[in-house]
Amino acid sequence: MSVVSGVVLCTSSAEDCSSPNGRPVLFERIQEWLAERAGPFQQLNSVEDSFGGSKHPQMFVAGGGFKHFPEDDFATYVMSLPWQNPENVVLVIEPEEGATRVFRHENSN
Repeated sequence: MSVVSGVVLCTSSAEDCSSPNGRPVLFERIQEWLAERAGPFQQLNSVEDSFGGSKHPQMFVAGGGFKHFPEDDFATYVMSLPWQNPENVVLVIEPEEGATRVFRHENSN
């Protein structure tokens, strides 16, 4: 039986989005980290365009589901990146079994 982890990453829309596809530069580094460790088909997908409401959310949100995911290594990596707005970075990891884990920078409320 495989163990699946759901992952959601939320960042500020004010992060540097100068990557060729208009996504946050640090998000592209996260995608590279995932590709190196989990293969090219193991990526997070942007989901904020699926939100309801009459306005575009002022955040970048990506998510994915992964088998046998290195949760601690991933959380350590994401939180160690030089975010421009670290107070707006939230990483949620929901394992198939056990409690949901929420990661924020230590300075964040």
